[in-house]
Amino acid sequence: MAAPSLPGDASRTLARWVSGLRYEEIPAHVLDVAKLQILDTLGAAWAGSNAESIDGVRSVVSRQGGEPESRVWHYGDRLPATQAAFVNGMLAAALDVDSLHDRANVHSDGVIVPALFALAEARGLSGRRLLSALVAGGELAVRLGIAARSSPGWFFSSIFGVFGAAAAAAHLLGLDERRTLHALGIAMSHAAGTQQPLLERSLTKRLQTAFASRAGVEAALLAEVGVSGPAQPIEGGAGIGVLYTALNGALLDGLGEAFESAGMTFKKFASCMCNQAPIEAALELSRRWELDPEALQHVAITVSPFMGRLTGAPFVPGDNPQVSAQFSVRYSVASSLLRKRFDVQDITASRILDPLVLALADRVEVRLNESEGRFGPAHIEVRTKAGETHAAVVANPPGTPASPLPVPALLAKARNAFTTAAVPMSASRTEALLEAIQGLDRCQNIAALLD
Repeated sequence: MAAPSLPGDASRTLARWVSGLRYEEIPAHVLDVAKLQILDTLGAAWAGSNAESIDGVRSVVSRQGGEPESRVWHYGDRLPATQAAFVNGMLAAALDVDSLHDRANVHSDGVIVPALFALAEARGLSGRRLLSALVAGGELAVRLGIAARSSPGWFFSSIFGVFGAAAAAAHLLGLDERRTLHALGIAMSHAAGTQQPLLERSLTKRLQTAFASRAGVEAALLAEVGVSGPAQPIEGGAGIGVLYTALNGALLDGLGEAFESAGMTFKKFASCMCNQAPIEAALELSRRWELDPEALQHVAITVSPFMGRLTGAPFVPGDNPQVSAQFSVRYSVASSLLRKRFDVQDITASRILDPLVLALADRVEVRLNESEGRFGPAHIEVRTKAGETHAAVVANPPGTPASPLPVPALLAKARNAFTTAAVPMSASRTEALLEAIQGLDRCQNIAALLD
């Protein structure tokens, strides 16, 4: 039995397109977005350098040894390419401030960019090769997400991301159609991850995309030396389009003509995508009225059922306060109303455990609307002890294609991440890096980018 809505050669069609894509064929605006994807992912990783569990994971991986092929971002130690992809993937996902495709519900950049940097550095490859590989792999991962007919609890960022990373790595290595198909087939054996770590607020949530990044590199390297994989990993009778979730024709529609991956969302806030619109609504309310948080008697935030399921539970800091805060709409709204901002510092332990924000979070009620949307709209209403009522609505989360962040705001976000990391980057080095990313197409060896 094959996936009923996909042709029997769907995987081969994707492999043919991935291996045949040329830099010169990619529209200029798609390449411009790809550079922003790289910038945003690097910024997310530098911001994540302060996150809990980073040092422990680095220590475990470093003790395993291996060839020092590729550097760990921010820290500079060198690991085998597969392991560098893993650690850098964890850094990029740590604070949940990395980009995603909202229609696909896939954090493709956090999987693919670490894989590509690790492999490109190990092989001394150019910026052009990396850019075209990012477009190839990102397009495949995003299309898988868009084509998914249901979301029964799988974590699509890792399940679809591993295919994107394998495709991107295969393109970077210059593999032909046959070996690219093998890479996709090998990646199928690594397609894993569910939303359970998120629902339980565990640190493993940060690792699922990192596992996929490492596996994508490994799949391409194995295919390069002749290891074969199944030819129908997506549409086959036991492929992901049958066993995981049904996939529709959007997977292949307009392939090579419409670049879906150019419609990325760049997050404004270091929080789950489900919290972006509620945070913006709370901040808009704060800007519109001078509200004294201690005078608030009741706060109600109305969100979609999808948002409520992932972030609507009562806020309990638990063993992992940072992860709990990142995935709590109650904390996000309370912190925004109390501090009239929401930045990376607001998901540190001292801010999270502040008695004032905990008390306000307890007064936040979560209501569900009838929206079928994943990440919006969000409607906030507050009632003061004096009996006044104020409300605000945000239809589209900031950073989405419907409400994009201007490029200067993205540059400011990256600058802040680089200069406030665990080991801050100097202002001059930060500006040089921003300029180098903008001119990535002229970079002959990606290893020089982060020197």
